[in-house]
Amino acid sequence: MIRVSAFRWVPPFARGLVRDLRVRWALQEAGLPYEERLIGPEDQMSESYRGLQPFGQVPAYEEDGLVLFESGAIVLHVAERSEALMPSDPKRRARVTTWMFAALNTMEPRIQSLAEIDLFHAEEAWAKLRRPAAVEAANARLA
Repeated sequence: MIRVSAFRWVPPFARGLVRDLRVRWALQEAGLPYEERLIGPEDQMSESYRGLQPFGQVPAYEEDGLVLFESGAIVLHVAERSEALMPSDPKRRARVTTWMFAALNTMEPRIQSLAEIDLFHAEEAWAKLRRPAAVEAANARLA
């Protein structure tokens, strides 16, 4: 059985943003059953958990002796097991892989920058000045 680590609790502003969501979404789309391993702060730095996820973050993925960390790597692994996520045609596979990397490396940083401004600094003068450019950068990547 696949097991994916997730935080027992996250603050309201982080709900839906924690990266285990990517993995759980991919598993659902692929139709692969899994169970959650809910962890707390006391688990993150434990030797046993760091054996699964060396940075003490989520997610960690366990399946039949295979241990993976980093949500992008896990999603790629899951996608490769599912025609619903990763086509068998080599050219189509390459396109899917390109978009997976684009989401992680090109789109997400712009969106994350905007989210950080809105969630943590919305009332600060510098953030009010920076926000229009952050919105423009995010929209440019999503267009």
